[in-house]
Amino acid sequence: MRNGSLEMNARTDAGSRCRLVLACLAAALAAAAMAAPASASAGDTVWICKPGQADDLCAGTIDGETFPPPGEQPQPLGYSRPEDPPVDCLYLYPTQSEQPGPNANLDKDPPIRRVVVQQARMFSSVCDVYAPMYRQVTLNGNQTTLNESVETAYRSARSGFRDYLRNYNDGRGFILLGHSQGAAHVARLIAEMVDARPGLRERFVGAIAPGANISVPIGEDVGGLFDNVPACTEVGQHGCVIAYSTFNDVPGATAPFARLDFGYWIYPGPRPNPDSFEVMCTNPALLDGGDGTLEPLVNFDYLFDVPDAETASPWRGMPDYYRVDCERQGGAHWLNLSKVGLPGDARPDLGATVADGSNYHVPEVNLAEGNLLRIARLQADSFRADARAKLQALRTSLSGLRARRARHRAKLRRLRAKIERSAAGARRDLRRKARAVRGKLAAERKEIGSLKERISELEQRLG
Repeated sequence: MRNGSLEMNARTDAGSRCRLVLACLAAALAAAAMAAPASASAGDTVWICKPGQADDLCAGTIDGETFPPPGEQPQPLGYSRPEDPPVDCLYLYPTQSEQPGPNANLDKDPPIRRVVVQQARMFSSVCDVYAPMYRQVTLNGNQTTLNESVETAYRSARSGFRDYLRNYNDGRGFILLGHSQGAAHVARLIAEMVDARPGLRERFVGAIAPGANISVPIGEDVGGLFDNVPACTEVGQHGCVIAYSTFNDVPGATAPFARLDFGYWIYPGPRPNPDSFEVMCTNPALLDGGDGTLEPLVNFDYLFDVPDAETASPWRGMPDYYRVDCERQGGAHWLNLSKVGLPGDARPDLGATVADGSNYHVPEVNLAEGNLLRIARLQADSFRADARAKLQALRTSLSGLRARRARHRAKLRRLRAKIERSAAGARRDLRRKARAVRGKLAAERKEIGSLKERISELEQRLG
């Protein structure tokens, strides 16, 4: 903080500590275990993750094991990739670029590669992961407020999202993923593209966007930054947003996250009134069907740099160490972190090694990665279940409409036959009735065409 303004530096949005968060976490875990071009246009996107791409960074190994509680043995993590993922994911990474200008180019620099592996790769156990490079605000840029650099970054991210929708989505359901700067751009994409478009909302499975200060009315789940897309409140709910800011104590008056009266706000328009609005907090350790316990995950191969080659099982989990609850106090709304405190548990406090005092913004994705994966899987399952139910209802409606149309056709044939046999005086009334039936047939033909289009869209969505 300087002169009362927020600096998105190493203490907030992925500065040098954020760049080394997973390295620090994994190093502590290992020690304990051992004892400038213009913004990219759609179609020109550089992808760091894209299914089928030769250098798809999200296609590497997802194998590993747990670093267990006292008295338990390590267990395989058990993640695997489905042959035909039910939905897609589009991921935007947090601030990582060390390039000298205010906005990065589209080079796949090592810090970006590290965070993409650590935050996005494991989602390939749920979805096809697409991650566009975008002209993010660099560590040398300014994220204190909406400005030219932030707008350049957002437009570049939006270009990648549009490219995905036009060329790769094929009507499938999609999840939006991001953290910090990436989460803020995800939130704006929802506000400006998804929220206002019913057709796009039908394909919107959900979003995971920690560290973005998304606003909602106090005690409500919708009505702030988004008019239609709510915060997630139930296990398996889809079409909603997971967002939170992690602290282990009450965020202070100048906390960069969890508050609307101060801190991170790079959205168009003024800050919401903190007397009526608050930062969204959804608990990933409950919305995954759990009891409030976090499931951290970290990749050992990507500790300090990008490895020349990956080992077979670099991932480690640390279950039953942290608990979280959404709390509000003094204008702040945050995900409060505490320890489970199992007897004899001498495992390291991973998050504390990189936290900025009580602020756990830096490690908050990987401390909850296992929970977030389960949430995404539950959302994908419920999204597809709803789509199947809608498909069955539409097929039933189509069958009934075709049967009604067949009856009207038969009625029209009978009327035509009567017209041929009837005297001139009776034909006028019969022709009037025939016109009415033809009108019904025309309306039914149009309705059948609409139903067939909707059925085709759902069939495509379900693969």
